[in-house]
Amino acid sequence: MSATDYTAQPPALSLGARLGAVLRSRRFLRTVLSLAGAAAFIGFWAYLSAYIYASYVLPSPSAVASRMWELLQEGTVWKAFSNSLLKTMMGFGAAYVIGVPMGLLMGRYRYANAFFHDLVYLLANVPLIVYAVLALVLFGISPIGPAFVVMLLVLPSAAINTAAGVRSADEGLLAMSRAFNRKTAAVRLNVILPAVLPFLLAAGRVSFADSWKLEALSETFGGSGAGIGFELKKSFELFSVVDALAWMMFFVVFIILIERVLLLPGERRIFAWRNPGSEEDLAR
Repeated sequence: MSATDYTAQPPALSLGARLGAVLRSRRFLRTVLSLAGAAAFIGFWAYLSAYIYASYVLPSPSAVASRMWELLQEGTVWKAFSNSLLKTMMGFGAAYVIGVPMGLLMGRYRYANAFFHDLVYLLANVPLIVYAVLALVLFGISPIGPAFVVMLLVLPSAAINTAAGVRSADEGLLAMSRAFNRKTAAVRLNVILPAVLPFLLAAGRVSFADSWKLEALSETFGGSGAGIGFELKKSFELFSVVDALAWMMFFVVFIILIERVLLLPGERRIFAWRNPGSEEDLAR
């Protein structure tokens, strides 16, 4: 008799058992609670629109949804979001190109940290409205202005979190690398980078949402051509509350999709080596 005859095989789960496991999973519960929260918000909005405010002051959710569908059919939404995304990513990329090397120096050398510290914290604590006005003064009605203010917003976060990641690197591994005469490039790739990466991704998720808000704000002051902020500004100039709410909802939906479809799955995939368990475990 072969050894495989003695191996206990797990019983196959029935359809009902699989469905019960899905209903009891944390991912399903989070999805249900998320949808319940959205439904509660829409219900409260509908109540205010029907019984508290006039329709021209606060349009109903159905009116806003109908206007969103019209804008989608017109093709305005894709053009506006692609232009805003381009300017946001330009500023985001420039901030990381400058901020990551700055953070590496701050985390590695005390003198570099003393040199950059006050500048970084000054940039981090300037009100966002000041950045928007500054971009208008420096660049006028130009697409460079929104990208510039996004860079100013994201740069401190990139630098501070990179420095924190460098300081969190395992001193034992660094000492072992020195003892075995490991090359500097190998130490940076295998010790420093894994320590810095979680800080960078966490900073990127938070600053990406903030950069979208600042990009839209700067466009309302001095944006040119199509863009989210430009469309919001046009809505307020026309006193069209339904258009303003439609663009606001597009803004919210886009941010949620970016986080749920791109950022969170990408982060789980990058850090899958930390938890080799099931996909459900990684999602907890």
